[in-house]
Amino acid sequence: MTQEIKTEALEMIKEDVLFGFYSEEEIFNSISDAFYDAEDFDDDWLTKEINKQFVAHKNNSTSWNKQTIFTRLVSVFDQLNKEKIVSLHKAGYTRQDAQDDCREIVDELGAIGIIAKGYCYYHAQDLQRALGEDGMLYIGYDSIEPTDSAAEAVANRIVTLLRENGFTVSWNGFIDTRIEIKNITWQKVYDGVDYNYSRVFSIIEEHHAPKNKLDTTTTKTTQKSFWKLWKH
Repeated sequence: MTQEIKTEALEMIKEDVLFGFYSEEEIFNSISDAFYDAEDFDDDWLTKEINKQFVAHKNNSTSWNKQTIFTRLVSVFDQLNKEKIVSLHKAGYTRQDAQDDCREIVDELGAIGIIAKGYCYYHAQDLQRALGEDGMLYIGYDSIEPTDSAAEAVANRIVTLLRENGFTVSWNGFIDTRIEIKNITWQKVYDGVDYNYSRVFSIIEEHHAPKNKLDTTTTKTTQKSFWKLWKH
């Protein structure tokens, strides 16, 4: 196992641990798959390094404020979901991944009689930028109704809620630009919670599902396979 591969693997571990969305097992599987053809790749070394960074990150988290950027963002996204704006955390790796994931949920909601107003998201590349020196997190969005006014309404609601929750927000009012959250210090540890599909469905169904649909849709939500939507 070369030093070059070790260095690359360590950077991947660091990023995934700081993101805070993956378990040790998920990080191991992802990195192991990435180096499947590397000669003499040391799985034992990988396991130990992941655990070391996991423990260090968890210990560091004890000094954080109770309200972090992420917990406040969860509050915003939960409220948006209550208002039928599908809101996803770390939705895929790219903008296209995120939009596809959002639209798939919008379609599934439509199939049970719930018409979403729009969606918003940030993806893994956005988180990479948030971890960088600039400390910015971009929020993508769109409306379901294909009009500029509908998209503006979705964006304005997102901006309003972000500001109400203490975020410094920049948006120029044009629907072809994303919303920017400034001065981000990303702080999240893995907690085993699915902040995407199951959370979105449970919130939106609770507030908007037709009464005669509740029993069947609840069963559907708990049985849904997540691997397709929330790929690492």
